[in-house]
Amino acid sequence: MHPGNRTVCVDWNGVLDTYAGFRGEEHFDPPRPGAGRFLERLKAMGFCVVVLSTRRPDQVWDWLRRHGLDAHVDDVTDRKVPAVAYVDDRAIPFRGDYDEVLSALRHFRPHWHQERRAPREPGDRHSPAVTRSEQPVHSGN
Repeated sequence: MHPGNRTVCVDWNGVLDTYAGFRGEEHFDPPRPGAGRFLERLKAMGFCVVVLSTRRPDQVWDWLRRHGLDAHVDDVTDRKVPAVAYVDDRAIPFRGDYDEVLSALRHFRPHWHQERRAPREPGDRHSPAVTRSEQPVHSGN
């Protein structure tokens, strides 16, 4: 389907849009500032851009077209395809250490969880990722 060594998969909700939690099948958030430029730059770097979503691909294509982003996207899918990288707001990178992953999971928050309280300026890497008032994610165990 896609040459995996030049494909970058980009999650839709929370990466390309201003997602702040599921609000129904018919609700679609606006694009995140800079999303179009990001996709454009990926294409300029020679990547095949695949958008990943749990939503139906036709819904995502409609959203991309409405916001003028479709020209920078090669495909939309709800399946993981071979890629050089996956850009996702809910990712925990695996670096060979399962304990590190379990520790990260205990304190994990998607960026938009924080943004509901105090949005970060684009490029701000100094603000804390989690506020003290937030409770960690629990697996139910």
